[in-house]
Amino acid sequence: MKRPELLVLVAAVLVLALSGCGGVHSGRLSTEPEQVLTLRDFPDHAFDAKAYKADMVLEDDVYVWQDPAADLAGYQAATVSKFSDRLLPIQDEFSYEPYVQSFEAAVREALELEEGGELRLKGALVECNPGSRMARYLIGMGAGKAAVAGVIELFEPGKRRPSLRLYGRDTASSGDFGGDSEAMLNHISHTLGLRMVALLEQRLDGR
Repeated sequence: MKRPELLVLVAAVLVLALSGCGGVHSGRLSTEPEQVLTLRDFPDHAFDAKAYKADMVLEDDVYVWQDPAADLAGYQAATVSKFSDRLLPIQDEFSYEPYVQSFEAAVREALELEEGGELRLKGALVECNPGSRMARYLIGMGAGKAAVAGVIELFEPGKRRPSLRLYGRDTASSGDFGGDSEAMLNHISHTLGLRMVALLEQRLDGR
């Protein structure tokens, strides 16, 4: 190989190495705190559950990610923001607000931390689907099921990115004559909030 060609080859290899092309650190879903996806990374009405939970692990039926450097033990209070429906799809058949409120109320009810303080908790419903009562009644076997999914993010003092992220989802498909969809959504959103806070409290206790 001629010397000029060799120099060109060496230069190309150096450029690829410095740019991280093909390296394990180039992925968007790295577990580095500054790179994990958070609620604010998604545009309105466009939540992607698969992308959000890609770097999370399933624990007690809740997906969880925690910053390895976070120390959540010892906090006695947290400021809970009003929960959001920003990421839910646009539709005009029913209001999301009752179910967002049910989810938020369950979280506040189960949370053992006092209200206030520099620890911040944000939450949102990211799926709220009443399903089809007719399909549940006529078909069964899980057809037409109602579904609710929620996210909770916990921010340590002074941090712009969450130290703890939780994603939970549940469904329902039973009831008289297919079950009442509104009652199902209320029940799911409430029980989902309680289950997610149970895992949150474990992390706050250092478990």
